[in-house]
Amino acid sequence: MANNIYHYYVEGDDEKKVIDTLKTSMQLIISGKVDVFNVIERKFTRNQIMRLKQGTIVVLVFDTDTNQVDTLLENILFLQKQPIVKKVICVPQVKNLEGELLRSCNIKQIKELTGSKSNSNYKHDLIQHKNLSNALKTHGFNIEKFWCKDPSYPFDTIKNESLSIKK
Repeated sequence: MANNIYHYYVEGDDEKKVIDTLKTSMQLIISGKVDVFNVIERKFTRNQIMRLKQGTIVVLVFDTDTNQVDTLLENILFLQKQPIVKKVICVPQVKNLEGELLRSCNIKQIKELTGSKSNSNYKHDLIQHKNLSNALKTHGFNIEKFWCKDPSYPFDTIKNESLSIKK
């Protein structure tokens, strides 16, 4: 595990903030570079992959609150065929990051996590948060409840492999 290179591709800046927090200050997931790239909507190119180091383990973190699965499946297949990529790990968020945080923290509404005025302000406030690890701990964040569900159709053919990145 220590010799492996991990590269996370996440849907948005809010996921990037959470993953950066989980891997650094909380040390709950394996460390790696994090890039914002929506694998549900955009296709990987050879140029993107050429920037990876040989033997990189690619981690795809994506929401499942859409019916669009074709581009994701194409991306997984494309990455698996690249000699530079050692392995592809899929981490489906059921149904999205907010749902994952609601399940894994002791909160009823997502705004409670960041102290936001409304649920619609939460995403901005999360990205701007100065001490997200403290907020997660304060609200009883449980890594075992985070990324623990298998997605439903049309994502049901994609296995949730989050256990392979959790410490």
